[in-house]
Amino acid sequence: MTREPIATHRVAHVSDSHFTASGLMHGSVHVAATYSAALASLEGSGIPIDALIHTGDVADQGEADAYRAVTTVTAGTTRRTGWPVLWAAGNHDVRAAMAEALFGEPPTDEPLDRVIEVRGLRLVSLDTSIPGRVEGGIDEGQVDWLRSVLAEPAEHGTVLALHHPPVPVEITAMARLHLEQQDRLAAALAGGDVRAILGGHLHYATSSVFAGVPVHVAPSTAYTIRLTRPRGGVIAVDGGRAAGILSLYDDGRVGYSPVPTDPHLILDSTPEDVFLTMGVDVER
Repeated sequence: MTREPIATHRVAHVSDSHFTASGLMHGSVHVAATYSAALASLEGSGIPIDALIHTGDVADQGEADAYRAVTTVTAGTTRRTGWPVLWAAGNHDVRAAMAEALFGEPPTDEPLDRVIEVRGLRLVSLDTSIPGRVEGGIDEGQVDWLRSVLAEPAEHGTVLALHHPPVPVEITAMARLHLEQQDRLAAALAGGDVRAILGGHLHYATSSVFAGVPVHVAPSTAYTIRLTRPRGGVIAVDGGRAAGILSLYDDGRVGYSPVPTDPHLILDSTPEDVFLTMGVDVER
């Protein structure tokens, strides 16, 4: 019998919380509540999680009070779980305010690239934000930095987190929001140990492969964008939110599982009923 692979690490993934100083986005979305629901779904999943990654647009307008608010909400979870957190900057984020109010560091306009390690798994965030612009990019200095980080393989490899994912987009109106200089990123990854790339920005879930590395995109915890759009264009939805869990296995494979975070009803059936409808024999 083939042995099932064993997960060595599991990384929780959220994105695009769009915190505001007022607590509201577009006048109706309570961003602290939707973000808290995502953290609660992850914590309540029963899955042993090693770390939490947020892939950017932490704040909607880069206000210092917004970063302080997200810090408070996140700490309410991490105090119980012990999860280390890795943050990536998005196009809505402001580097100086993010560095000071979220990281507790001196304000800076330099890219907010970071590295943490969890039991031999290296987690790297790459700041793909371009101040004042919606599309993403990386400069040559960041390429050199990433190469230096990846020069020595980590025991369990590396997970790369960035806001602008290097994936094709299904909604063509959003194509201009893409990551530029993708060839630079591909060159930096060549020969390295990156096992997965996590991204956000698109506000809907998608996946692809870039430079031989699987890419997984989490939808926004604030609001999502519909792929089904009978009138065309971009349609924002107050619903359909989800987080994700990246699982890394001892045979080198990775898996990614969405975790719904909006309120939902449990179907009126027992687990036995569910399994029997799937053709799975249940021990009695």
